Amino acid sequence: MYGTAGIPDIIACVKGRFFGFEVKNETGQPTALQSATLRKINAAGGVAVVVRSVADVKTALASHGGIPDA
Repeated sequence: MYGTAGIPDIIACVKGRFFGFEVKNETGQPTALQSATLRKINAAGGVAVVVRSVADVKTALASHGGIPDA
């Protein structure tokens, strides 16, 4: 309703690195536009992932130097 189509639900810059998190429930899948945007972010050197829990966010951050091991 308030976001721009295709842009991840949560965007952040952590320790100088761009992160984009597309939030989905257990069965939800990103749309074609969302998937394309995630690929573009990753290709540009950012980190863009689909997450389903806070644990998924912590794992993504830890895997890419955003925070210590989750």
